Amino acid sequence: MKRLKTMLAAAAVVAMPAVAHAQWYVGADVGASFLEDNHISGAPSGDYKATSETGWLTQGQAGYAFGPWKVEGELSWRDNALDKVGRYGAHGSTTVLAPMVNGIYEFLPDSRWHPFVGVGVGAANIDVDTVTVRGKNRYSGDDWQFAYQGFAGVDVDVTRNIALKAQYRYFATLDYDTQDRVAGRPHGDLSNEYQDHAVLVGFTYKFNKPAPVAAPAPIPVAAPAPAPAPVVVPPPVRQVAAKRNFMVFFDFDKTAITPEANRIIQQAASTARSTGAARIELTGHTDLSGTDRYNQALSIQRGNAVKAELIKLGVPASQIDVVGKGKSEPLVATADGVREPQNRRVEIVLP
Repeated sequence: MKRLKTMLAAAAVVAMPAVAHAQWYVGADVGASFLEDNHISGAPSGDYKATSETGWLTQGQAGYAFGPWKVEGELSWRDNALDKVGRYGAHGSTTVLAPMVNGIYEFLPDSRWHPFVGVGVGAANIDVDTVTVRGKNRYSGDDWQFAYQGFAGVDVDVTRNIALKAQYRYFATLDYDTQDRVAGRPHGDLSNEYQDHAVLVGFTYKFNKPAPVAAPAPIPVAAPAPAPAPVVVPPPVRQVAAKRNFMVFFDFDKTAITPEANRIIQQAASTARSTGAARIELTGHTDLSGTDRYNQALSIQRGNAVKAELIKLGVPASQIDVVGKGKSEPLVATADGVREPQNRRVEIVLP
């Protein structure tokens, strides 16, 4: 019976929008394969069922991440030994080589833990070596068929470049053909099913993951020096508007407060208390990698992250204003799309 699961339709509607950030990666997995019973039809003696033992599989991927979205190519190998054909013990195995294309969505991009879901389509070469039952050849075959899969799992960052992952996969093909070999010679085509469940562990290596940038020490804005008498100078307007500025820097595409950034925020909160500042202005910025819309939202999120830390340090929320500038006011001028660490910042200004 031919079955094409609804996940094929899901694969057709997975879009890969051009979100802000991108990154190459490679990965590999290994795990256990639990092949469903194969209901074989077309034999002169009637339909029958073949069951398999728990097998194994391995696979490798190379892909490109667009923020939380990923597209990847994958090559997998599955191997399951036969257990029984009908009521009788059987010898033989089923192996599958499958090149696939997958679309993946990864949740919680700012966390160390990233749950993900995905679907894939491709082709599979199902190779059944000669199956023997009670010492007699029963069937064998080698057939290419359309393949599809769905999967879900979680990965965790263990370094800036390496993540470990665990996942479940459902993999299936359209019905494939083997040759009935009763009496040792081809006797006609048999229709077979292939549906596999797998549990895997593996790793992902991410290229070009930038290292965190240490934030420079806070730089107070010095008030203008008093003019020497008898020189007449304009009224010291800038003295009245003198401010104390601090800068907090962020990792690429992140809003998490680093230990160095936390130290800067503590200094800003201490200065606000000692000077009696009635307002604190937070202005978030991003680098020039990504779209205007994405970076505008990211800059506000960074400002809110700093605000939350200031509130923890006793600064009233009503005294804190947050503004996001996105990629519009870089500290270091770069071409569009460049990941400049010094542009990923929040400016803390104490009037």
